[in-house]
Amino acid sequence: MTTSMWNEQEIRREFSDCSTLHDVIRKVELDFSQKGEVICEIRVNGVMLSEGDETKFAQSSAREINQLAIVSNRPADLLVEALNSALAFAPDLEASCLATAEAFRGSDLPKAQKRFNESLEGCQWFVDTLMHVRSAASGIGKAILQPERWFEAENMIARVIRELSEGYSKSDFVLVADLMEYELTGALSVWKESLKTELEYRAGLGLSREPEEGHGNGQSENPVGR
Repeated sequence: MTTSMWNEQEIRREFSDCSTLHDVIRKVELDFSQKGEVICEIRVNGVMLSEGDETKFAQSSAREINQLAIVSNRPADLLVEALNSALAFAPDLEASCLATAEAFRGSDLPKAQKRFNESLEGCQWFVDTLMHVRSAASGIGKAILQPERWFEAENMIARVIRELSEGYSKSDFVLVADLMEYELTGALSVWKESLKTELEYRAGLGLSREPEEGHGNGQSENPVGR
């Protein structure tokens, strides 16, 4: 990731045609888009803006902006970060599935149900991330290396999740436990191999970089007018 910063004098010079915070953000987005980069974080006067903040303070005067910091990245790097995140999360998700299966075979049903919901939420994040990766890879002209294997893995985990939901709705917790322990962890194992293959492929293309952590304070106070 790259961080670009402007002080008060630079803001007055480079954004002289902007009258509001909205104008500044649109100009920044256009400039970075032309460079082939995606904006990951915007800080105004030291405060990280959420999407809601951008809307809430859109009409604030640009003259009240004294500091501006933009964290940006290339789409290819963001895609690799998403692959790394999914690969790192897979073992945790497998452990959660095994713990859930064990819980359903025990006597504490509420605990098992809580674990089940948490596991399925994790699976949904995992699936959503990988579907986004596939779409984004095509969008930047560097499609997934083995699309057939990718689709097969997607269909496998989708089928298991569907069977889990049906078993759970029928209170067939024996089936749910078996699906969690064997079928779902099996699907995750297939995904881990696919993710490793994809990361090796992108490293060979020079598209893989070590991900950097971004830090935000998450403040919701008005970043301008201070």
